[in-house]
Amino acid sequence: MRADVTLPEITFKEFQKLMLKRKRSVDDLVDIFRGKIEDSRGFFDRAMTCQWRNPKTGRFEDRSQVVVPYRSVIEFYLKEVHYLGDSKKRPMKISDPVKMGIPTRELIEVF
Repeated sequence: MRADVTLPEITFKEFQKLMLKRKRSVDDLVDIFRGKIEDSRGFFDRAMTCQWRNPKTGRFEDRSQVVVPYRSVIEFYLKEVHYLGDSKKRPMKISDPVKMGIPTRELIEVF
C-alpha cells in the first residue's frame, strides 16, 4: 500500500516562472500531459497566463495565487525544479582549443 505523501502547494505564478525558465510552452505541456488531465490546453493556458476570463463579465481576472490542483502537474514541477538545480551545479566543460578554430600560439609564431 502506498503511503500518502503530502505535496507542496504550487501556485500558478510559481509554475509559470519555472516553465519560463525551462522554456516550456503551453504546447509542450499539453503534449506532456495529453490524456492525463482533462482540458489540458485550457488548464495550461490559465496557468501560464495566470489569468481566467470570466464569461459573465468578459474580463480577465488574476489567478496568480491559485494552487495547481493536479498531483501529476505538481510532481512534474518538482522534477523540473530538481533538474534546474542540477543543471546549475554541473561544471562547464572547456572546449578543446584545437577544435575551436582559434590559432594556437605555435601557429601565430610561425607567421
